Amino acid sequence: MPRTESRAAHREPACAPVAPSSSFAVFRALNDPALGAHAGHKGRIDQRALAAVRGARLEDKLLRALVAREALPAKEVWESFETFARARRVLRGRCVVDLCCGHGLAGLLFAVFERELEELVLVDERVPANHPAVMAALDEVAPWARAKTRWVVQGLKSALPALPRDGAILAVHACGVRTDRAIEAALAARVPLVAVPCCYEGTAQRAPSGLVDALGVVLAVDIDRSYRLEQAGYAVRWTSLPAAITPMNRVIVARPPAAARGGVTLGSNAGSPRVPGPAGELR
Repeated sequence: MPRTESRAAHREPACAPVAPSSSFAVFRALNDPALGAHAGHKGRIDQRALAAVRGARLEDKLLRALVAREALPAKEVWESFETFARARRVLRGRCVVDLCCGHGLAGLLFAVFERELEELVLVDERVPANHPAVMAALDEVAPWARAKTRWVVQGLKSALPALPRDGAILAVHACGVRTDRAIEAALAARVPLVAVPCCYEGTAQRAPSGLVDALGVVLAVDIDRSYRLEQAGYAVRWTSLPAAITPMNRVIVARPPAAARGGVTLGSNAGSPRVPGPAGELR
């Protein structure tokens, strides 16, 4: 898989989705099953993806630039856009930290679309070979994104102590206990978190055995994660990615108490999937 620390050991099983599927929020043409069948394709994104483009929005231009370079596997592109759509409002702020980021596109979309974002921190144990192609696509259509972006090339455990304390945390398919480390980092700093868990190896011992026996590891672990966050005062909700992209499609959205964020109250619909505004562009 293209992601490094987060996905090096990740092999998506041929299984039912872990959460109910949701609709595509960014490129809505993919809700047509004939087009959406391409969404889970693990080969490089190619001209077939352009059937989802419906105009000249910034996201359309970025998709064309990614396709022109065949920058990433198709599923990674769709997954990044759809995760961003569900994370954007809750992670909005000065800084976003994308943990186990791999190619970094999910986090980079914050640098592209969020005007108030000052810093995007991409964290992984190495910069993957496909990242330069992603940055070249961004340079073409959103040249301001590069100046906001910096890499921390370290393993997650060693990187966490040096990360910005005010950085909202994004963790997309951070394998196994790496999702738990992301949660622990969010709790320690009292910052928002959006996580898309996967793999679950080594996580069963963290959840009550009765839950694991009754519900299975995947559901029990994510319930336990949610309770840990809520016990710390976070407001937690679950949403999902379209199952056509990945069966590991649960999205955990967690907002800290407003008082811990300097009194700023986030909107009641924070974390809900973004839809194009009147002008058609993500905003």
